[in-house]
Amino acid sequence: MPDPTYWQRFWRRKLSRRRLLSTAAATGSGLLLATAAGCGANTLPAGRASPSPAVTDSGHEPAAARGRGGTLQLPGFEAFISDTLDPHQTQFGPIYSSHSSVFSKVLRYEDASQGIITTDLAAAMPESPDGREFIVSLRHGVRFHRPSVALGRSPSAQEKAVGGRELTAEDVLYSFQRQTNAQSPRRRFYFRSYQYEAMERLEVVDPYTLRIVMKEPLALTLHYLADTNAFIVPREAVDAGDQMATQEAMIGTGPFIWDRLQPLQESTFVRNPEWFGWGQPGLSRPYIDGYRSIFLADDAPLEAIFRQKEIDAALQVNNPTWVHGVREDFPEVIARDVGFAAWINTRLLVDRPPFNDIRVRRAIHLAADRQQMLDVMYAGSGRMQGPISPVLGRWALPEDELRSLPGYRTDPSLRDEDIRTARQLYEQAGSPALTLTSADLPEYLPAFASQLQRLLEDRLGAKVKLDIRGYLQLAEGLVRGDMPFTWQYDNGWIDPDEWLFPFFHSTGTKNTFRLSDPVLDAMLEAQRRAFDFEQRRAQILDIQRYLLENVLARLDHVTPINLWVAWPYYRNFSPTPFFGESYRLAEAWIDRDNPSYGARAS
Repeated sequence: MPDPTYWQRFWRRKLSRRRLLSTAAATGSGLLLATAAGCGANTLPAGRASPSPAVTDSGHEPAAARGRGGTLQLPGFEAFISDTLDPHQTQFGPIYSSHSSVFSKVLRYEDASQGIITTDLAAAMPESPDGREFIVSLRHGVRFHRPSVALGRSPSAQEKAVGGRELTAEDVLYSFQRQTNAQSPRRRFYFRSYQYEAMERLEVVDPYTLRIVMKEPLALTLHYLADTNAFIVPREAVDAGDQMATQEAMIGTGPFIWDRLQPLQESTFVRNPEWFGWGQPGLSRPYIDGYRSIFLADDAPLEAIFRQKEIDAALQVNNPTWVHGVREDFPEVIARDVGFAAWINTRLLVDRPPFNDIRVRRAIHLAADRQQMLDVMYAGSGRMQGPISPVLGRWALPEDELRSLPGYRTDPSLRDEDIRTARQLYEQAGSPALTLTSADLPEYLPAFASQLQRLLEDRLGAKVKLDIRGYLQLAEGLVRGDMPFTWQYDNGWIDPDEWLFPFFHSTGTKNTFRLSDPVLDAMLEAQRRAFDFEQRRAQILDIQRYLLENVLARLDHVTPINLWVAWPYYRNFSPTPFFGESYRLAEAWIDRDNPSYGARAS
């Protein structure tokens, strides 16, 4: 694994302009490979495995002679289309997990939990003399998918338009500028536009070199190039309405080609035989022929098909009890308990009554029973969450501090104090009526919403109306500003800035609260300019404390812990806390010599 101090050392380098340009002209890989299971935080490995080839310096275990081929059968929600298939516009985690195996980025995360970044399309890590100007040198010979060749069928109109051509710096330029186009009819759906608007100038130096000049030195520049949705797409696959909303448009340069999408059933992917392989073509990755993501929203059939080895890995959907049973019945399975960067929250519209009164917001915050949420929705397999997820252990408020704060306290006497204070605040604010809009999925969300409704009625004396909506309706309602109080499930992100700036800055692209706080704006801007880790960490912690004491526009509640099991023949099994890391399946393989493989369903 690379030295975790790389980030700090990077900014201290002083390079001449000549060296920058000579670096850009280089064609060597300068590559650090993605790690396999066990490198990230929040995982607890267990289980047994049969003898296998030595693990490489990069952390993954190369496939054995009989380890190539086959299709992994996996559970997932990739077949659930929540908003759009467009890789730059979707906000739905399972979809950009699919995108991550199909499209490439300039950089990628090797270990997202620890913030370690390496190369993807870039031939070497970009270097900068001042944190403002960057030269990006791209790999030569990276080609866009030719699905018709891999799948043996007629090419789509989009494939014909792209023609399997080589990716160049013009594609990177287009992919970034597309998200800042003020004339686009889809302008409001580019939720990460702020990342590219921070770039003052983008210049194509030659077909393999891009110069990026930031408006100011920014500590997040490399993150922007590796972020979850920083995919590079071909212009030809985008339609006249500035959308890539069909499966046929999913033409990238990643390790897998999107074969078939059957909504609410399955999504399948096949090996890209022309993948550039992160600069190590000798490994001939992906090792598998492809993978199948099966949509299963119920624990009972999921458990049944895992026990029958009709799927190779599994995790709970709602109740983790069955996973414990499988682990007891099959001690040989690989077990991973993995924190998850998704969470339950409520959003409040703060520019109009009743939520422009912080007493109302604080009353709901104090009355909400987070321990009950953990017990009922996750059967205890989860954690309370503040403004940043605990899976970002370096950035989140320490758990002991969080649990000492009003609203998160569980000691009976302190909990009673929170409830009394909540009612007093609510009554002081005039006891306004409330309308709670709940998302309709996962199923436990609307089920618990009715409990939340009763809890607010009982503890605050409030009159609460409950409304259930689909995610598309919820998203549109938040943008319009006609859903002032929501209860929903949200996807999380890799860098703390993404948990904070887009939501709480007055210009933030996700500031559906209509929040404007000059003090908070200054704090959010300052952390982006902090290049020293400890300095930035202190700023991030202070922002979270400020939000909980003075803002309370987004009330963060709980986050699940996913309990995974996998059969030992599944090599390089690597569940992570984040959506958008399916590119890691390029290193997965099926060990046919493992004793557990014998009863695998064909």
